[in-house]
Amino acid sequence: MSKDAKKNILDAAMKVIAREKISGTRMHMIAKETDRSQANLHYYFPTKNDIMIALLDDIQKQFSENRKQYIDLDNKDVFQNIRGFFEQKEDDILNNKELDYVQLDYWVQGTVNKEIREKFQKTFNIWRSSIKEVLSKGKFKDGADDDYKDMLTYIMVSLMLGASLQYLIDEDKFDLKKYFDAAEGLIGQCLEEEG
Repeated sequence: MSKDAKKNILDAAMKVIAREKISGTRMHMIAKETDRSQANLHYYFPTKNDIMIALLDDIQKQFSENRKQYIDLDNKDVFQNIRGFFEQKEDDILNNKELDYVQLDYWVQGTVNKEIREKFQKTFNIWRSSIKEVLSKGKFKDGADDDYKDMLTYIMVSLMLGASLQYLIDEDKFDLKKYFDAAEGLIGQCLEEEG
């Protein structure tokens, strides 16, 4: 498959899903968005589910690539990297709402589609693994066990997704900057950095 054709189809699928949600998306809508025939679309992706899985893979690849702009284990301390996660999420929420809406819709679809659920679980595992790698560079307060450290990765993901949910539904009442400053402070209280 040509990379350009695949990218064109996935970009179109993103637009249609952001507008119609996954459940309302039809192959003919994606075909129309790409200026292709539906038969041509089926040549590249035989089913809607094939497009949905490929798009989820593409979204994860984008998140991981973009994360490199915010996280630097060699040159930033643990708090700067924690801030990096929150900055990346804030940037996605403010400047790529389409991606955030689609991500939330994948969560919903994961409740009814086993393949999407398993794929989405992997994206969460990648996210938490990246956070754990950052947290492992910090010095935890005395007595912090591995379960506690692992739970912090879940808490950070919840804080970021919670920001998406609340901001996207009520932008006028939700100050992302203050929210992520408070989130960083909460995580900072769980850590003790020598310095």
